[in-house]
Amino acid sequence: MKKPLFATIAGVAAIGISASAAQAQQAVQTRDQLDLSVAKPDAPQATARVRSDGIEAGPCPLATSDIRTTIASVEITAPGGAALPGEIMQLLGGITPAAGEQPIRQVCDLRDEVQARLRAARYVASVQVPQQRIDSGVLKLEVVSGRIVEMRVRGDVGPYEAMLQRRIERLKELDPLNEAEAERILLLANDIPGLSVELALSPASGRPGDLIGELSVSFRSFSLLANLQNYNADFLGRETALLHAEFYGLTGQGDITTLTGQSTFDFKEQRIAALRHAMILNNAGTTMELRGTVAEARPDLLSLDQRTVSLVAGLGFSHPLLRTVTDRVKLSGGFEYSQQRSRFYQAGGGSSPLTRDRISALYLRLEGSTAKLDVTGEQRAGLSGSLELRRGIDVFGASRQGDIVDLYGTSRSDGSSLATVVRGSVEAFYKAGPVFELAGKVNGQWANRALLNYDTYAIGNFTIGRGYDPGANTGDRAIGFVIEPRLNFTLDQKVKGQVYGFYEGVKLWNIGPNATEKERFIASVGGGGRLSLSQAIRLDVTYTHALDKPLLTGAFAKRPKDRVLVSMTFQFVPFSL
Repeated sequence: MKKPLFATIAGVAAIGISASAAQAQQAVQTRDQLDLSVAKPDAPQATARVRSDGIEAGPCPLATSDIRTTIASVEITAPGGAALPGEIMQLLGGITPAAGEQPIRQVCDLRDEVQARLRAARYVASVQVPQQRIDSGVLKLEVVSGRIVEMRVRGDVGPYEAMLQRRIERLKELDPLNEAEAERILLLANDIPGLSVELALSPASGRPGDLIGELSVSFRSFSLLANLQNYNADFLGRETALLHAEFYGLTGQGDITTLTGQSTFDFKEQRIAALRHAMILNNAGTTMELRGTVAEARPDLLSLDQRTVSLVAGLGFSHPLLRTVTDRVKLSGGFEYSQQRSRFYQAGGGSSPLTRDRISALYLRLEGSTAKLDVTGEQRAGLSGSLELRRGIDVFGASRQGDIVDLYGTSRSDGSSLATVVRGSVEAFYKAGPVFELAGKVNGQWANRALLNYDTYAIGNFTIGRGYDPGANTGDRAIGFVIEPRLNFTLDQKVKGQVYGFYEGVKLWNIGPNATEKERFIASVGGGGRLSLSQAIRLDVTYTHALDKPLLTGAFAKRPKDRVLVSMTFQFVPFSL
């Protein structure tokens, strides 16, 4: 496997600037180090509730009657004998009464069966038994389906009045009204950055089935959080500080603008800045985003002064295929460009080219999640996953295998920017009661040829391989797993915690002809705790014990020392204690 520079410092110091570009490039940040996502303090998940209590029919007055009668068939219509919509007729097909003379309470049973089917299909409807004689053996039932005729909005909609009005019109178009369809519209409204909505229904004074909707809305214009952690390699600055700001609705198009900055404590070894802007394109929730990241790394490598600048830019689109309270599936795709350039600087002020990778890639990603809720709405089990296909294309000066351009080589002489890469991930958890929880994760990637630095699978504290420095070893192909038993506890309504242990490992393969380690398995064990104070503070402390050497050769081919990883996140806005 290709050697990170920190694992070959002794050799580099001995031979000076003539060290190979393939070795030196490994001091460059990995993809995961440039991804500035951070675990936020616990916050309520976005939900959408359609409260239709009181819409259904009440108790059946015939339930206690001793009268007996014969019902041969059931005729189900809208009020006044009008035809029901086709989807409801299909749903209610096949309802038949018991043969022969039966207690009259069978009318209640048949009414309740119709109501149960409507409820299971999430229709807002009531079933009524009109006045009638059943001498002919035909029981008539009427389904009063709901429809919203008036919508009242309460709360601050911010800059989203026009967008919200379009969703209100879609709710009014639902005839018959279906809770699942209404929830999807509301969930997509909840996905508008900074917006939260909830719908309550009550009968109107017009025709049977007319409803008044009360839409409760709240809006916040921005959020701000900070994070401190010590996950990095020592030569890239162990301790880092991050500041992340989100601004909602700057253009009124369902948009979010994020600004993120991260630096080592001395502002020397590493600095990263990221900008992202995303906006909703239509009522179906299709989103477009533009993103960019610029990073500078100046690792502490004895007397060597290597500096690397990384640039990442992307354009992406995403569309929700499925959106319910418990399930979501999203399809996304787009283009991403990355460039990582390294130079050696001399004491006198001159510099020498080292490596430069340019990768232009198209990607397509499918991701989804599902959850099982208890009666209180809390998640008891969850499953999420993603599958991504990436393909490098020869545009914008994409690096060619083995080429030297402007005295720059590539991070790997056998690496290709035109590779096809498939990445996948599955995560799951299950709570066996209020205390014990078992979580697991499997992820990996496959490539059809040797990769450049940015596309490789990197082990370490940011991915799988806690206890190893980020990028301590990498692979063209990999599969990793995490097993994590957990014990949850609650100190009070505001303070929640979790203690856990873990065992995780990664199998790495390198397929390039110049790879020194074709195949490796690297594992670690440990444990720790997580503590969350309302939506304000989150503390993660992890003790790690690496079980293997990250590399088999070189001066640093030895098992890393045990470490204590600490991450603390502060949510300044919104702030709640």
